[in-house]
Amino acid sequence: MMGIVLCGGAWMAAAHGQSQPARTPVKPAPKAPAKPPQAKPTPARASAQAERPAREITLTGRLVTVQSYMSTSGSGDSTRATTDSLRSGGAAALESPMGLIILGQGNTGAMKLLLPLANQQVEAQGKLFEKGGVKFLDIDTIGVVEEEEDEPADESEEEEGGE
Repeated sequence: MMGIVLCGGAWMAAAHGQSQPARTPVKPAPKAPAKPPQAKPTPARASAQAERPAREITLTGRLVTVQSYMSTSGSGDSTRATTDSLRSGGAAALESPMGLIILGQGNTGAMKLLLPLANQQVEAQGKLFEKGGVKFLDIDTIGVVEEEEDEPADESEEEEGGE
């Protein structure tokens, strides 16, 4: 039996005495470099990275330290915890409707100024800096907020009586 062998290319041409044109190797098309997946910015991340220009502001809130704010729950010992933390160099902060704002006073420590105001409602004026989601108030003035007492209406009416 005789089998048929199918062959191609240069071997077949050489076996039959034929020459083939030289082949130019075909290079595959270069692949575009794969782009790494891009993270979509979230609103929280975008605002956290924002830096706002400093502005003059007056804020009202409770004077705390970051440590006492995070570790106490407004119990009676929070005044003592705030005072102790201020004495040991803890970062002073203002708990306000804007959130927790770190307090400082230029290049000098503000402990002597802030110690008598520990855990009280205060009004602070100064320059507010915001960067990376952190707020810092460089204090110009600070003092205790005077609680306004409601004046009772004058209930004593003069009676005009006749005889």
